[in-house]
Amino acid sequence: MDLSLEQFAPLVGTNFTIHTQAGLIDLQLSEAEELPRRNRPEQFRTPLSLIFTGPTDAALLQDTYLVEHPALGQHQWFIVPVLSDNPDSNLYYQILFG
Repeated sequence: MDLSLEQFAPLVGTNFTIHTQAGLIDLQLSEAEELPRRNRPEQFRTPLSLIFTGPTDAALLQDTYLVEHPALGQHQWFIVPVLSDNPDSNLYYQILFG
């Protein structure tokens, strides 16, 4: 599956289900953006960053998880906890596609 901003932009604000050893956790896609290509050859996709918010009672560690969404199906993606400038009580995570 060749992933692009066009696939994710309409999904901002929707939940993705993350399969963990402790059970299912929903993360909400809060941001999807393309990153600079930086002389990347045309045969490679444009880098893409996805930022998710999640509950504070179920923190995810940096790892590969089964991620599910009705519009995209199931995929194994590497999720990284990240810091945010937002002072709310959510936890933030990022998935990068390079």
